[in-house]
Amino acid sequence: MRESVRIPDTKIYLTYISSRAVGYMSSFVVVLTSQRPPVDLMFVHVRVVVKGVETRQVLVARPSLTYTFLWNRQNAYNQKVYGLATAVGTFSTSSSVVSELFRAH
Repeated sequence: MRESVRIPDTKIYLTYISSRAVGYMSSFVVVLTSQRPPVDLMFVHVRVVVKGVETRQVLVARPSLTYTFLWNRQNAYNQKVYGLATAVGTFSTSSSVVSELFRAH
């Protein structure tokens, strides 16, 4: 998040950039199911890989299910990662073998 607020009666702006705050984590949200998922859908399997770090989750299926991925910006060697990074993920349902791929930058 980035926000700038002008200081009254001056030409100076106070700017806040949350990515520089202690404990900041990069994130993205993926919509996994529609408002009316199949009635036999029980679980959704999510897998995300970013900079060698793999995260897996099994979620109970429900309408309009979303998954929020949080990343501490460290790679598989626990080194800090700067700049853009690509997260590659798949999700599959318990009623199908087909996985869908998504990417986030």
